[in-house]
Amino acid sequence: MIKVMPAVDVSRGRCVRLTKGRIEDYTVYYEDPLDAAKRWAGEGAGMLHLVDLDAAVGIGDNSEAIKRVIKGAGVPVEVGGGIRSIDRAREYAEAGAERVIFGTAALELRIIRDALTALRPTKVMVAVDHLMGRVAIKGWKELTSIDALTLCMRLEEVGVRNIMMTSIDRDGTMKGPNLDYSLKAAASLKSDVYLAGGFTTLNDLLLLRGSRVAGVILGKALYEGTIDLKKAKEALG
Repeated sequence: MIKVMPAVDVSRGRCVRLTKGRIEDYTVYYEDPLDAAKRWAGEGAGMLHLVDLDAAVGIGDNSEAIKRVIKGAGVPVEVGGGIRSIDRAREYAEAGAERVIFGTAALELRIIRDALTALRPTKVMVAVDHLMGRVAIKGWKELTSIDALTLCMRLEEVGVRNIMMTSIDRDGTMKGPNLDYSLKAAASLKSDVYLAGGFTTLNDLLLLRGSRVAGVILGKALYEGTIDLKKAKEALG
C-alpha cells in the first residue's frame, strides 16, 4: 500500500502553494492553515505533510502556526521547513509532530546522526530535493553538484529510514511528475521513500503501482481538484 499525504505549506501564516519552489510565485488557498489540515483530515488523510516555507528560505518563521496545526489537525503530522538543528527538531517533536524533516541539514551527516539518536529513527525523515538528480538546498535556491542517490545512500548508512524525494522541476506546475530518476533511486534504496513534485492526475499516481515507493505527497492537485483524495487512496491502496 502506498500512503497518500496531503501537503499543507505555510507562508506568512497562510496555506499556500508555490510553483517550482519560488516563494514569490504563490497562490493562497486558506487564510488559516489549520482549516486546510482539518479539511484533509476530514476527507480521510491518515497523515499530513506540513512545511514552513518561510523558514525553509530564511525569510521568516511560522512556528506558532505550525504548532497550532500539529495540535489541531486530528491526525498525525510530519513537519519540515528550516529544521537545521536538533533543538528545532525537538521543539516540533515535543509539540506533537509524528516526524520531523531535515532538508538542507541532510548535507551535515553529523546533524542527522544526532537527530536519529535524540529522536529515534522513526521520528526522522530527510528530504532530498533534486533537479534531474542534482541536490537542491536552502529552499531550492541553491543547486549543488551532489548526486541525489549518492546522498540518499550515505544517509542510509548513518541510519535514516525515511527519505522524501521531490523533483523540483515539476513541483507545483500541474504538468505531471518527472519520475525517471526518483523511481530508479527508490528501487536502489532500502529506506521508505516518499515522492513529491508534479503529480496532477490519478494516472500519474498509477505510475507508482508496483514500485518500491512508500508514499506520495500531494499538493496543488488536491487544492485545484484535479485529484480527489479518496480516489487517490483507493488507486494506491
